[in-house]
Amino acid sequence: MLELFLSPTYLLYYAADWCRDELPGTYTGDVGIQFFELSAELWYWVLIGAACSALASHLLPRARLDQILKRHRTGSIIGASFLGLLSPLCTFAAIPVAARVLQSGVIAPPVIAFLFASPLMNPALFVYTYGTLGLQMATARTLTALSIGLVAGFGTHLLQRHGHLSAAILPRTESPHGDPRPYPAVAGGSGAALPMPSWGELPARFLKDLSFIAKWFTIGILIASLSAALLSPEMVRSVLGAGSRWSVPAAVALGVPLYACGGGSLPIVEIMIQMGMTPGAALAFFIAGPATKFHTLGTLGAVFGRRMLLWYLAVMIIGALLWGNLYPFPDDLPLRRSSFF
Repeated sequence: MLELFLSPTYLLYYAADWCRDELPGTYTGDVGIQFFELSAELWYWVLIGAACSALASHLLPRARLDQILKRHRTGSIIGASFLGLLSPLCTFAAIPVAARVLQSGVIAPPVIAFLFASPLMNPALFVYTYGTLGLQMATARTLTALSIGLVAGFGTHLLQRHGHLSAAILPRTESPHGDPRPYPAVAGGSGAALPMPSWGELPARFLKDLSFIAKWFTIGILIASLSAALLSPEMVRSVLGAGSRWSVPAAVALGVPLYACGGGSLPIVEIMIQMGMTPGAALAFFIAGPATKFHTLGTLGAVFGRRMLLWYLAVMIIGALLWGNLYPFPDDLPLRRSSFF
């Protein structure tokens, strides 16, 4: 009995059993069972991912990104793509970094490679994906993020050489008082490089990251639980299953309303896969989701202009459709159901 109160896993499974016993045959009971069982399986991955995110923020601060991105051409594009996989920055946070580096005179291709790869994978997201969907999907997300960064970087180089694309920063507008407005992505700060954080700041960073991802994971688990209770497997298979030729485009379209945070989307996809969604459709959802967040698109267009925005959307959506259809692993993707306790 003591273990029940010492371990969140036992507490959550106890809550699921209570729903099963006290609310049998009801939608409320079904939602409660799914919610508490998913929470029991995933809560410790939230802790591990938050720790990875805090360490990545400390070991790879923004102040060092400038130096890495200022290296030369081909090697810098490859290096910047790998850097995007290690960076804890989402697109919205990476935009001011990229803008500042470009303003300092650095060539655009490696900066764009970093900007495109950064939202698709980071150490914490790898941990969350591994814990939820297993090593296969975590590896696939890493490889697709790397490939999209490389395509974006080398594609930008070719388009610039033929005069079809400019990565110049748009001029800032004037406020009614005559002062230049900051770029949207830099609003609230000067856009200067952040100082090197101290190890003493690590616990506070961990708690901040934990609070953020726990909120979105909870929302994602709730949406996943509602989906499992209200949607039939037949419906999911007819739209997102192996028998549907539109499964990948449909998954890309679902990324618009359902993708809010990389970690928070994982419980939703796990439930959808259990109900018949193909892994290829899941991978397409993971790629297209970050590309269709409206505040990110608005900021990207405001800072880099319409052509860069269209280039970003083209690379992300075509990449999602391509990888979603090429993803080679079997449809019955094994899910991790292990527990540390």
